[in-house]
Amino acid sequence: MSATRRDFLKTIGAATVGPALLPRAAAAQQGEIKPNVLVIMCDQLTARVMSCYGGPVATPHMDRIASEGVVFEEATCPTPVCSPSRASFVMGQYPHTHGIVTNVAGGRQKERPPQPGLTPEDATTEKILHGDGYATHHYGKWHLEGAKPLPYYSDMYGPNDYGKEMEGRFEEVRKTDPSGWMRFYNWALPVDVAPSVRQAAAALGDKWAKVRYADFIVKMGRLTWPLKDHYDVRVADRTVKRLASLGDKPWMVTCSFIAPHDPNVAPSPYYEMFDPDKIELPANRQTREERFEKNWSRQIVADLGEPSLREFLRIYYGMVKLIDDQVGRVLKALDETGKADDTIVVFTADHGDMAGGHGMVWKSTDAFYDDIARVPLMMRYSRRLKPGRMKIAACMSDIMPTLLELTGKAVPEGVQGKSLAPFMAGQRPESEAPPFSFSERIPANRDGTRKVKPGTRGSFMIRGKGWKYIRYAQGDEYLYHLADDPGETKNLAAAQEHKAQKEGLSAELDGWLRRTGYPVSI
Repeated sequence: MSATRRDFLKTIGAATVGPALLPRAAAAQQGEIKPNVLVIMCDQLTARVMSCYGGPVATPHMDRIASEGVVFEEATCPTPVCSPSRASFVMGQYPHTHGIVTNVAGGRQKERPPQPGLTPEDATTEKILHGDGYATHHYGKWHLEGAKPLPYYSDMYGPNDYGKEMEGRFEEVRKTDPSGWMRFYNWALPVDVAPSVRQAAAALGDKWAKVRYADFIVKMGRLTWPLKDHYDVRVADRTVKRLASLGDKPWMVTCSFIAPHDPNVAPSPYYEMFDPDKIELPANRQTREERFEKNWSRQIVADLGEPSLREFLRIYYGMVKLIDDQVGRVLKALDETGKADDTIVVFTADHGDMAGGHGMVWKSTDAFYDDIARVPLMMRYSRRLKPGRMKIAACMSDIMPTLLELTGKAVPEGVQGKSLAPFMAGQRPESEAPPFSFSERIPANRDGTRKVKPGTRGSFMIRGKGWKYIRYAQGDEYLYHLADDPGETKNLAAAQEHKAQKEGLSAELDGWLRRTGYPVSI
């Protein structure tokens, strides 16, 4: 280990793999045991709607993971954008380091220039485990597509594969709706749109004519296809089938659902599970900073009104229920293998959704509100981890080094996340964990490479010790006392009595940027 790496680990409180820290992980290194890994991931799932996080949607199968494992109550994403957050998940680095700072197009969009995805040379959790003899499989959303296929994923299944399976069905839909539905992924889905949404959308005229993602909202509603034809049900189908066919070789299987991310459609019976008129809207829906008024997430609600907000939440909650049932199917399949006790189960999401918070929906905002920056994170492994709830400032970049430590693998040079294993195993107290998590929004490199150029100005968040401080590239500052104001309704950045708190967090943020090599003078 280099001196730089050793100093970095000391600074963030990470631990190296070794018998003094995790005896079972050390045993795994010696070949005595190799735990399996099951990752269950959602897209755009905000933690506050799940019942295990005190939310309004009953999620018994997710709750099971929570009750049998470790729940991180303060986990955040490294950026509230799909691809960068997912890259941090598998590489253990922050977006400004791995260089995937915006969404990878994957051939679906005409980005200028496109954001490059992962390469076979990138050190990911799956690549490392595959090199150690693990069978590695990924089913569902990936969103890190690069120019070359990844040799450790021989049977990936994603949105484009689903599109090929359903092309005949899509064509039938297009015959009745020439404009098509769901230009993203080139899907065409049959949807019953609520009259309130139709009327509100019609009243806009051509105001949204040039909005790229307008279809996701104006055509939200009840999906009229059978449940078996839903994309995420098919993702679960493949995961269940794979779990049933795995032998004695250690494995890592990822089941990556697209919901509750758009398309904002829910099939029966999930669409009917929530009465929109009885949904309790977030208490902070009338409060937001002025800078977010023109964000697309805000314009959806401002233009379509409260009935459409309620319809959005009805569908969002229904999709969370659908995913919970698929999680139940996957856990049942794992139980039937007889290997549940020898399997590390991770449940998380790449980022959240505003879900009505601050009068916004979706993630198309430049905010760092907890609705989109805070994510669910739970881990279960009965052989090593003590069930409970933790307030550690965890981040998606921590999952890679955590899994490597639990499977007895060395953490590569350059990994910036911290292993959560010693805290979950009860071998180090929470008080010794790094106190802050960080999130960022970095503009894409305009030459189409995965390198953040010197001088690139980003926006950043630091969260911890009951506070959140945000500094935008334009210089705007926001300070929230989460302990007293969890709804983030009072910006204290200009308050003289909180000047020392703001300056302290700003200095902590600058120190983190220096330690992680952000290419700009602070």
